[in-house]
Amino acid sequence: MMRIADAVGEALRNIRTGAAGAGILAVLLVVASTALLLTDVATIGALQDRARSVRDHAGDVRVLVAKDAVAPRACAALERLDGVDDAGAIWQADPIQLVALPRVNVPVFEVSSGVARMLRLPSTTPGGVYLSDDLAGRWSARRGSVLATTNGPVTVNGTFRYPDDGRDPRFTNALVVIGDSPARSSECWFSVWPATTATDALAYAAAVASGRTDAAPQIAPLNPTVDQLFDFAQDYRSRLTTLAAPTVTVLFAVVALAGGHRRRLEFASNLHAGARRRDLVRIAAIEAFLWATLAAATTFTLTRLATRVLLEEEVPGLLPSLAVTLALAIGAALCGATVPALLTRESRLFALFKSRL
Repeated sequence: MMRIADAVGEALRNIRTGAAGAGILAVLLVVASTALLLTDVATIGALQDRARSVRDHAGDVRVLVAKDAVAPRACAALERLDGVDDAGAIWQADPIQLVALPRVNVPVFEVSSGVARMLRLPSTTPGGVYLSDDLAGRWSARRGSVLATTNGPVTVNGTFRYPDDGRDPRFTNALVVIGDSPARSSECWFSVWPATTATDALAYAAAVASGRTDAAPQIAPLNPTVDQLFDFAQDYRSRLTTLAAPTVTVLFAVVALAGGHRRRLEFASNLHAGARRRDLVRIAAIEAFLWATLAAATTFTLTRLATRVLLEEEVPGLLPSLAVTLALAIGAALCGATVPALLTRESRLFALFKSRL
């Protein structure tokens, strides 16, 4: 029986001389496997882009409306629910008038720190006054600007982006002040991600029965033009390219099997010369392990680099699952490479010789 060291040496000679076809097989696997995996990564990147677009357009924000019947503390407590990122109350204060525009009443909204985070204000410190970028542009105001009002000067603490994309337009032309929650407010905003209506039933708890309500509390999206049922996790699990990983494993097995199949004449000749079948299998397995490992390592490196380019955010578990897939692919290559060595018979030597290309 051939020793392990001798089998490794023979496998290395086969690879070095090209008898094993290792270079061609490895390159073929790297190209095909990387293409499959990059297709999956690109699909994940497209899902992330869609998710980011939903959040950029406030598609994750829902609004509980109950006139003078929202308990701000109960509203803020919604953050404790699974899937709720932020929650907070808003309430409308008395409007102000600019000295330069005495006939124009400028709405003023006070918001809690939770709403300040949803609006992506530069700060969540109480007392700050903020303008939308659109209003700041029309008033030629910026951070540090002082607005002369009939109630005295008002310093602008910053601006925030509030595009006209279908969301509630009230904040476009209003002053936003971060304040302390009153005893009651009329609105509770809460950000739910992944976007879903499942939390609505629990959010109604922020409305109290003692308030003066003209109608029953209602919940609506802040931006009704954006899909409210976007489920990134479900779309990620059900994506078509999820088959890319198992396909890579099968590909390694098929390529290794094809590579061994074309060497049947070599295997039959070795058997005819007195080589033991177990030694042929061992050499074929070592060869496959070497070129399959090289192909898997290269594929993993290229795919990892691609994820940094194509994915805005890292997907937990993606790289570990890729490593497991490629480890299984190496095992599949070993199985595929040894099958021809196991099944080739010495009696087929002359038939294989005649049928050679």
